[in-house]
Amino acid sequence: MLCNLPCRIVLIAMNTVSLIVGLALLILGALMVWGQTVIQSLLNNFVTNLIHQYIKGSDGGQINELVTRILTSTSPVGLAVFILGAVCTGISIFGYCGACCNMKILLYIYAILVGALALAFLVTFSVYFSRKDEIGNKAVEMFETSVKNYQSMEANTLDSLVVGLISPPLQCCGVDGGSDFKNSPNFWKNDTYGGKTYTNIEYPVPCCKMNQNYAISDSTCPGQFDDNNSNYKNGCRGPLKELFLKYMDYVAYGLIGAFVLLLLVVLFTFLTICIDVI
Repeated sequence: MLCNLPCRIVLIAMNTVSLIVGLALLILGALMVWGQTVIQSLLNNFVTNLIHQYIKGSDGGQINELVTRILTSTSPVGLAVFILGAVCTGISIFGYCGACCNMKILLYIYAILVGALALAFLVTFSVYFSRKDEIGNKAVEMFETSVKNYQSMEANTLDSLVVGLISPPLQCCGVDGGSDFKNSPNFWKNDTYGGKTYTNIEYPVPCCKMNQNYAISDSTCPGQFDDNNSNYKNGCRGPLKELFLKYMDYVAYGLIGAFVLLLLVVLFTFLTICIDVI
């Protein structure tokens, strides 16, 4: 009879890798949900240019408040990452123990769990591709909510931060243009940005053209807005949806690759079971 030892060694190696990945996801998810201190240092590096521009001279309390708002918005994502890490870790333990101990029941459980995970991936990317346009519109709707609630860069609100982070790189203003802010009851006409105070501005500061460090490129903006110093005529609807779906496509293709890999793992596990399992 053939010996299944080589197959078990391969399974042990695969599950060692997946166990490490699962633990990494567990840690990352936990940090996103509960690790405010650690994430604060990362966020301060990630959005440091924007932070220094619009809360210049602010104390640490303001930055902590800002980071808390960001963490609140990312907590659901962090929880999803944490759960995925827990699932990956649990499945890997079944596979690792089943392969090490050559136990048929554990390998069957492992194969079923991996198959269920593969099915979940199949459903996820199938739904995405069948409702891709609708999902893209949801992202735009979320941004539209931030546009409606935008106050100013000085206000330190999460919605103001979202608009301030997204608009300059995409070279756009509002959802369909600067007119979105014309009748907005929340929009403040006075603002402070980069250590300068601006009064009676027509559109938000993020509608000005900025460099990669979120510094205003033309000093005449936001005192006055024109085609050369601002993006007030360009809405974010198209660029935002295109960019969002671009990265969602990467995620979907990754899920397809993971789905194929998981199917191969299931087949390989049953092969291991069928070869000389005692």
